[in-house]
Amino acid sequence: MNDLTPTRTAGSQPAQAELGAMNWLRGELDRMFEEFAPPGRSQLSYVPRLVSPLPAVELVDTGSAYKLTAELPGLTEKDIRLEVADGVLLLASEKEESSERREDGHLISERRHGSFRRRIALPADADADEIEAKFKHGLLSVEIAKTEKARDHARKIKIGS
Repeated sequence: MNDLTPTRTAGSQPAQAELGAMNWLRGELDRMFEEFAPPGRSQLSYVPRLVSPLPAVELVDTGSAYKLTAELPGLTEKDIRLEVADGVLLLASEKEESSERREDGHLISERRHGSFRRRIALPADADADEIEAKFKHGLLSVEIAKTEKARDHARKIKIGS
């Protein structure tokens, strides 16, 4: 060994700089494996970036009700499953398509399959018995009424100094 190589005796602890470098390397490896994990969300995913694994959803409080909108392009009303149980709204879909055609003596067969399940926790004052849904042009609109008890229970609180 040369004079610039750090040496350790048996039983001695690694220098703090060595531990810092190892912790950095471990963190980088952990981050790399996390990026590989969920399909469709990885940096190295083969799924096009414009395709989202879950539909975009927006929940807005309109005062007397909640309005939920979900973008579901390419789906029809028959493809969508909407359920409510125990204060959770389930939005799910599964769609399969296949086509076959012949070109220049070759059979071209294409198959596609896609599915998602999205659970949305409803606010405590949402009335699960008063939910209406409409679907038009790839946009799902769900109106969730608020319970009367929750609306009547609101009161202003005085702030003291």
